[in-house]
Amino acid sequence: MIGNKRIRRLAFNLLHTQSPSQKDIKMSTRSNIAIEDEKGKIHAIYVHSDGYPNGVGHCLLNHYSSFKVAKELFRFGNASSLGHDLNHCSFYERDWGRDEEKARQYNNEWCFLSELSGDIFIEYVYLFKKNEWFISSQESMKAPKDHWDTNKRASIPYLTKLVRIEEHRDYKPENIGDQMTEKDMISQIGSALSKIGSENMLVQGGTVNKKKFN
Repeated sequence: MIGNKRIRRLAFNLLHTQSPSQKDIKMSTRSNIAIEDEKGKIHAIYVHSDGYPNGVGHCLLNHYSSFKVAKELFRFGNASSLGHDLNHCSFYERDWGRDEEKARQYNNEWCFLSELSGDIFIEYVYLFKKNEWFISSQESMKAPKDHWDTNKRASIPYLTKLVRIEEHRDYKPENIGDQMTEKDMISQIGSALSKIGSENMLVQGGTVNKKKFN
């Protein structure tokens, strides 16, 4: 259980969280999930919470492991969080009343990964192809000697090669259940905020009535 002081501190962060395209206080592990269709086109959406391998990765492996089921994830556009079926997923348009946020489409895998490489707001990228889920991590390397930052503080972000989720170094299903998910943490914050402050709060880039937050 998270203590009241930590809830209040996280609530402050949550109240100031903006959309992934803006500078903000990091609250969640953000990811993109994608699927390759029969023609090689890539369809992708943004997922705000629990993007780490034991979160979104484990969910995809265990509940969306076939093309028929996985493609359903892309019907409703960007998501706040994923669940074990579509009814337990939280989509911004369907469940939050946001403007339409359709899945993005790319000509191929290269175009998709090329666009996301270097996007420091997206920590993990998942791709379903050939009936398997793959994962890529956003990492960084030290800038070369001839980099413009002469103080050598710069680092260059990049995406790693795709590997099967089961092979990723951070995928440890034996540890699942030992730690509160970001989704559950935010839910607790929402409950706490229902007793304090104004009637509305700014969360994940939009205004949500806190009475309906849970």
